[in-house]
Amino acid sequence: MPVAVDSGQRRTEVAAAAADLIIEGGLNAVTFRNLATRLGCSTTVISHFFRDKNEVLLETYRYNFMQAVALREQALAGLPADPVRAMEELLPVGPDQRRHWIIWLCFWTAALFEPGLSQEHQRGLVGTRERLRTHFIAAGMADPAADQRAEDICKALYGIAMQTVFDQSYWTAERQRAAFRRAAGGD
Repeated sequence: MPVAVDSGQRRTEVAAAAADLIIEGGLNAVTFRNLATRLGCSTTVISHFFRDKNEVLLETYRYNFMQAVALREQALAGLPADPVRAMEELLPVGPDQRRHWIIWLCFWTAALFEPGLSQEHQRGLVGTRERLRTHFIAAGMADPAADQRAEDICKALYGIAMQTVFDQSYWTAERQRAAFRRAAGGD
């Protein structure tokens, strides 16, 4: 009798393996063959759950995004009035955060040419700004000011993170945090 496999769990396993491959060699490293090797299965298993590489990449983008959202929500839960310090935890100050940013950077280039990835990326950007905006409004900030503060935090986060991915020796965790606080209006 065949073993029952949870489709969602298998897709998550493939996405996690694809994320590892992206870290090691970029988007081109994600092939059904490489995924099968990484997971110790046949390419048929991968193709049972995914039609093509683009579908794997989209699932991997979502997987990476959901991990970052969980990190963001955990950080925001601890600071009800000012999420700037909480959002610092999304900067590439540690290995997990750096991993997220490297994967995103790979996807951002692909999103310029792949409509599905572009839409997913846009949803993520809007979602982050909206989550911050909602947080500020709940803390009593007026709507226009909340919009601007959310935008400022996002600009600072993305800009500093991109520089750090390419120049980690200069952008120490301390330097990232200090620059982020200044740019986002936290200190």
